[in-house]
This record gives sequence, structure tokens and C-alpha cells, in this order.
Amino acid sequence: MTWRPTVAFMRAAVAAVVLIAIAVVWRRPDLLVLAAPMAVVTVWSLLTKPTGDLSIEEGLTHPTIREGDATRWRGTLSGNEHLDLVVASMGDAPWFDRRPASGVAVSQATNGRATVEVEVRSTRWGVRRLEPVWVTATTPFGAFRWSTTTARHPLTTHPVPTVFDTDAWARPSDGLIGLHRSARPGEGNEFAGIRSFRMGDRMRRINWVRSQRAGELQVNATFADLDTHVALVIDASDDFGVSEGFEGLSSSLDASVRAAGAIAEHYAPRGERVSLRTFGSERPHIVPPATGRAQVRRILDTLAGVRPSSEWRTGVPAHDPRGVVGQQLTVMLSPLIAPDALDSAVSLGRHGVPVIVIDTLPDHITADEDAYTALAWRIRLLERRQELRMVQAAGIPVVRWRGPGSLDQVIRDISRRAAGPRAVVR
Repeated sequence: MTWRPTVAFMRAAVAAVVLIAIAVVWRRPDLLVLAAPMAVVTVWSLLTKPTGDLSIEEGLTHPTIREGDATRWRGTLSGNEHLDLVVASMGDAPWFDRRPASGVAVSQATNGRATVEVEVRSTRWGVRRLEPVWVTATTPFGAFRWSTTTARHPLTTHPVPTVFDTDAWARPSDGLIGLHRSARPGEGNEFAGIRSFRMGDRMRRINWVRSQRAGELQVNATFADLDTHVALVIDASDDFGVSEGFEGLSSSLDASVRAAGAIAEHYAPRGERVSLRTFGSERPHIVPPATGRAQVRRILDTLAGVRPSSEWRTGVPAHDPRGVVGQQLTVMLSPLIAPDALDSAVSLGRHGVPVIVIDTLPDHITADEDAYTALAWRIRLLERRQELRMVQAAGIPVVRWRGPGSLDQVIRDISRRAAGPRAVVR
């Protein structure tokens, strides 16, 4: 954009010319006195008119935040010594609170440089784009202005996991690792063989005796240590209920996403492998099993991008039982309206995989202003209650998400069943 004269400058210039002309024709020195300030400002503005373009550096200070946290859009303008005032205006967008509430921020330039900021607070998880920011810069006396519009910046908002804790274990464990050896190599304590040294191998793994005989570095290979694998499965086929952000009512997808984040934050930092899989969403999301804080970040990033599909899909499997490796505890989070989630849970249970189904349907689902809609929901919930009884009769526990202690008793029951004798086909 180039510098353009403002309405104030044109008004002052026209007024000065008209007053001077009238004063000369009608011999009115008092009008010359009135026109003198406007004439001086007009001439001074023309002599100091900026010619070069401004440069702007703008962006978000933190492109990834959590629900309820705030980030700042910051723009810095420089490149002209006559820069005086900068105004930034950000448009309103759903699930964003601005500070100031109008979205307009003003900054005074110093030595031809100005920085303007607008604070943005996200109230719901997801990946959304901020509205473009309109930036305007002016010279002294508001004579000339320069304006531009920024791009829409993506902002990733992680869900705030609900409070969750459990002192129950999915199965008894002997020591730090499980009873089953891993099917893949990696960091661990169980010897797998000797191989040549590769970049990234630890020095303590070097087998010096074998290296001396071979004439090159040799290292001891091991199998990866594996313990309980918590497989999170989210039903994102639809979103039921009202979502008012993290401080208000939660929809079914809100409850599923936040509960999955809470379970991942509980198990992954403690060395348990946690994976994530969604079905019924716009596109499938799969996070392979891993441990640690980095895995929690990967899962939260994936959860922020979950969107219900616009098309009705049926028969989408939540998990392939053939992909189960070692001991796995499958935790399925679903509003349990469509039959796909229950069918998948029963299928996994028949293959011997421990499954826990968490019901995330909100309690306010029947509170509808339309009496017929509320009646339809009550009828559907009666049918749903019968379906849940059939699933529980098949040995699949279905529990409501209540935060801390929600899964304690169910996990203890699964652990006792896993420790007891079971019939196998020979």
C-alpha cells in the first residue's frame, strides 16, 4: 500500500485556501489569522510527505495454546521516520474473546517504529483461524495514512483435560516391564543380538570385546520394554448437545476429547504406552502407541483437529483386532447413539481384548424447547438403555465419565479376570 492523504488533510487544505481567498478579496485580516494554522499544517505535511513503504512484521506470539489461555497478535511497523500513530483492528470470531473487547488497539510510534498488540483468548478446543487484522498507520496531524490487511493466522487450541486419576492397574506387572516380550527392537533390558554400530546408538550399548574382534564398533541390540498399552478410541460420528466452551455446558464430543486427553496425561508420562484412533470423523486420526510427554503433545494436537463428519457413515470399524500387540486396554469414548461403537466394542471383546466403554452423552440432551424433540430424545434414550444392557450382558463394561475414580472399579474387575484362568482353543 502507498501513502494516501486523509480526509482531515484535504479538509484543512481546502479550508485554508478558501479562507485565504476570502480574506484577500474582502480584505479580512481576521480570516487570515484563522487560516494561518491550517495553512502551516498543510504546507508542513506536504514537505514531510513520506515516500517509502512501511515494513510490517506480524504474527501470533503462541500459535498453540490451551482452552482458557490467551495469546497475542503482535504487529511491528518500521521503515519511515515520519510514522506517528498505528491502529490495529481485529474482527470478531466464534470461540475467541478479544482484549480490548472492541478488538481495536492503538500505539504511538517512537523513532519511526511502533508495536501494536491485540490479546486473543480461546474458549474452546480446535484448530481455527483468526480474522484478518486491519492495520493503519498515520503521519503527524493525521495528514497521510498507510493501511494493509494481514492474513488469517491458524490458532491451535488444545483441550483442557478433565481431572482424572486412578490407582488401579489394568493387569498385574512383574517389575518395570510386562510379561510379554516386545515384537519390535528398541530401548530395553532384554538382549536381542549384536549388530554394527549406527548413528544414535548409546555408548553404553557398545560391546567392546566383540568390537575388538570384528575391527569395528559392535553394539548389543535389545527388545523394547513394553507395559500396558492404553488404546483410546473416539467416536466422532456426531456431536450431541450444546457446547458453551470450557466454562459452560459440554457437548458429547467435548466430553470425549477432554476425557481422552485426561487419560493420556495420566498414563503416558508414567511410562505406559498410549495410542489414539478416531472413527466417524471427517478424516481418520491415528496416533501410534508411545510414552512420555511428547506423546501427550501428539495426542492433544490430534484431538484439537477432530471434526464430526458431514456425511452419515455406518459400518466403520473402530479398531482392527489383528493389530493388537501384547497386553492392551481399549478405552472407547462415545455418546452411544449410533450402533457402530457398541458393535466394535463387542467385536473387540470377543477377540479377548479388554474394553471399557465410556458414555459421554451429556445430561442436558433432553432439555429442548421443542416438546416433540424432547419426546423423541426420551424415546431414543429408552432404546439406548436396552442396547447398553445387551452390551453389558456380553461382558463389556459401560460407565459414565465422572473424572477421578471413574475407571477404578472397572479396571480392577478387568485385572482380576485377566489374572484368573480362561478357556482357550487348542
